Amino acid sequence: MRGRVGPTDPRFFDNPTGGPVLDHFALPPETYESVFDFGCGCGRQARLMLQQTPRPRRYVGIDVSQEMVRWCQENLSPIDPGFRFFHHDVYSPSYAPENSVRLAAPFPIEDKAFTLVLAHSVFTHLYQSQTDYYLHEVARILRPGGLAFTTWFFFDRASFPFLAQDRACLFGDETAPSEAVLYDRGWFIETIRAAGLRVWRTELPPIAGYQWTVFLTPRSRDSVDEFPLGASGADWLCGATEKSMASPRASLEDVAGKNRDCARVAAARWPEPPALTGALAELALLRAGARGRLLELARWAARRLRR
Repeated sequence: MRGRVGPTDPRFFDNPTGGPVLDHFALPPETYESVFDFGCGCGRQARLMLQQTPRPRRYVGIDVSQEMVRWCQENLSPIDPGFRFFHHDVYSPSYAPENSVRLAAPFPIEDKAFTLVLAHSVFTHLYQSQTDYYLHEVARILRPGGLAFTTWFFFDRASFPFLAQDRACLFGDETAPSEAVLYDRGWFIETIRAAGLRVWRTELPPIAGYQWTVFLTPRSRDSVDEFPLGASGADWLCGATEKSMASPRASLEDVAGKNRDCARVAAARWPEPPALTGALAELALLRAGARGRLLELARWAARRLRR
């Protein structure tokens, strides 16, 4: 299980000093009061927090892997009943192909319930519509002043003028697109604003093109986003090179038409989970057809038995 979610060395699962899990960010101690772990896997963050002093009073972890969630329920919850784990029944072509064929589902908890949301290496595996939906869910469950720890791969859409106007992500693997998803910085900042969030802090990656760490918090009227755009931070993006891009010989409007206006108006209600499209929609139809045929077979067998 460790091999499927990241590091396997036991030292990454132990916290012998009892210090805060995110100690190198020097977060206020009250940040750890209640924790929601989006993509808890086999409990790496939960194990660290079970050894933390003080422990979170409440911890909820969800994951698309039913097997990993069951392991956490059987091996970690008995240590502290305040640590609870739930299966998030959403389809993932790489991590949960056996789940229900849907792209998103609400988090199984109440509004404004958590001081810290962990989403380590989660948005780097989600499609654009999923990311939009789950950012609204993060905003829904954060308390005022709460923080969300998130990681991202970023690029600038201006470097890819062939992208359709409503597309803001690139994929690192043609056979398993969700293995690594890169997001346009402009789309990201407009989307988190529309979700009612702001960037509290941004940490650049240790290697250019690797994961950025972005802390999000509920947005207020006078919020300022601590997030680099334009030339600032561009040398740390995916696709950064030792030489800057050539100046365009034609305007982007001439090449690809007018850019879509990224400004969004926050919806009065949280958005509905995105509808299935493409291969996932076809898979859902196939599964529904298979279930229908099995039901007909069961009815036929029952009639035969009654005879």
